[in-house]
Amino acid sequence: MSYHLVTNSSKGLDMTPKQLVSDIEGLFSLPEIFLKINALIEDPRASADDFTALISQDADLTARLLRTVNSSFYGLKAPIDTISRAITIIGTNDLRNLAVMTAACDLFSGIPADLMKMDDFWYSSVACGTLAQSFGKRCCVLHPERLLVMGVLHDIGRLVLVQQLPELTKEVLMITQGRNELLIDAERDVMGCDHAEVGALLAESWGLPVSICNAIRYHHAPMESSKYLTETAVVHVSQALAYGMQSGEDIEFVLTEIDQTALSFLRLNHDDCREIYEAIASEVEEVYAVLVGYGSSSQAN
Repeated sequence: MSYHLVTNSSKGLDMTPKQLVSDIEGLFSLPEIFLKINALIEDPRASADDFTALISQDADLTARLLRTVNSSFYGLKAPIDTISRAITIIGTNDLRNLAVMTAACDLFSGIPADLMKMDDFWYSSVACGTLAQSFGKRCCVLHPERLLVMGVLHDIGRLVLVQQLPELTKEVLMITQGRNELLIDAERDVMGCDHAEVGALLAESWGLPVSICNAIRYHHAPMESSKYLTETAVVHVSQALAYGMQSGEDIEFVLTEIDQTALSFLRLNHDDCREIYEAIASEVEEVYAVLVGYGSSSQAN
């Protein structure tokens, strides 16, 4: 489906979502460290020493790598303090996932607090990723760690729209009044497109896997997806619960916002959702600390 994006007057042009993303590719491109990690993973000649030498050049990624491997997810008895050992434990694919998630967390800055509270945004995104990984394990999804990435990045298009179209974003916020279920329709009415489409196009421009791009594109309407339906449905369920977790919304109301067809497709029910929702809070806190790199969101306390 093609939408016509009417931009604010400060840009002076009307453009499609694809043109918008193309316009900001340089501004929101992934850092060189991610591209080099990707190249090493694709290079059959690359050695463990190559990865260690590369990661050691980036102090921030090194710190997050060590925090990740020493977190409760790996349950190691002794702390890991070397890059080489950390990479051996988490593997190169998880290293790439960590790099893209931390890069995304660092890319967007200078967004006014009246348009987006970034602590809340990233807490909800991390909660979505953590929930998605847990649901993925429950649903026996192959390599459920992929779902963590999908969840963390699912709303990335919102940051593009907020940063590039602040005046139109204000209109959307006035319409929705914090109600997540109204967001997509309000964006389409005001902007002519929605954050899911823009986010998927940005992920495509980064060269991320089709499964991630697809989950971002259809996370509000999973049953419209023609591929990767399980992963997309998991992200949909997780984003609804994550929003409730961040906003303090009553769980029973949040459950009504989930596409029940998607829930049935996953062979899950409301009790499953309640169980994972209640069990995941401390894990969300830990992932948030690793990825975002500073204190807990106020919503989490």
